[in-house]
Amino acid sequence: MNKRFLGLILLLIVYILASLLGIGLFILFKNIFSVLINILICDVIATVFVWICGLILKTASTYDPYWSVQTIIIYIPLLFYYQNWNWFTIIPVIVIGLYSIRLTTNFAIGFHDLTYVDWRYKLIKEKTKKFYQLVNLLGICMFPTLVVYGASVPLFIYASLNSFSYLDIIGSIIILGGTILELIADRQMKKFIKTRKSRDEVINVGLWKYSRHPNYLGEISIWFGVALILIINNFSYWYCIVGAIINLLMFLIISIPLEEYHMKSYKPLMIDYIKSTSLYINLLLVFI
Repeated sequence: MNKRFLGLILLLIVYILASLLGIGLFILFKNIFSVLINILICDVIATVFVWICGLILKTASTYDPYWSVQTIIIYIPLLFYYQNWNWFTIIPVIVIGLYSIRLTTNFAIGFHDLTYVDWRYKLIKEKTKKFYQLVNLLGICMFPTLVVYGASVPLFIYASLNSFSYLDIIGSIIILGGTILELIADRQMKKFIKTRKSRDEVINVGLWKYSRHPNYLGEISIWFGVALILIINNFSYWYCIVGAIINLLMFLIISIPLEEYHMKSYKPLMIDYIKSTSLYINLLLVFI
């Protein structure tokens, strides 16, 4: 059997088992904890389960699809739990579903077999050495799980509401817009990689001419859109935007500096590109 296909099948089994484990624990704990705390506990346990499967399969890549499917896998069962299947609660299923499909598909396309490891993981392993598996659990797996959980809380609350305002759709439009932005950026990057003459070249066309990270801009927009689905018509939940803000800070403080540091190590032109191109602002001005 093809190693790539076998690896993807094994990962699919891991995620099915993790989902069943999370749902089973949620049902078990439903009379003990509040819904949001229950979700958090089950989410953390499912993350540990995926990490353990990674140890068994000897790869850190088991977690890679987790945060792309985490929100939708929790939101849909919540709609069953609350018996709140209305057209306005289904809209987020569609737009978040498209976001999840985009990220998961990107992972599947880049996945070769279970030996595949993201360059960030290799770098972390080199630096942490014997503490790698602990850093793997807490940093590579648990931290993103908690960030996405925090950013998804508005949607989890929204699943329980019976009231609706057309203003809620603004959040879904922003999520859809962010996903489309990511898809365009992905397509432009793939075209650039196919046509570039050397690996040293830096993309400076299309959306990438105005922003160094249009894909991250789309990602950040998506989570602020999730917050607005709830907050824009229920301002008493204003504090639920904290998750989207923490997600933004994660990109600004960790993801982007790490990626740009890595790219500067083998792309000399990256330094000039950073000086001449903003992170996000120029791209926002183009759309405004």
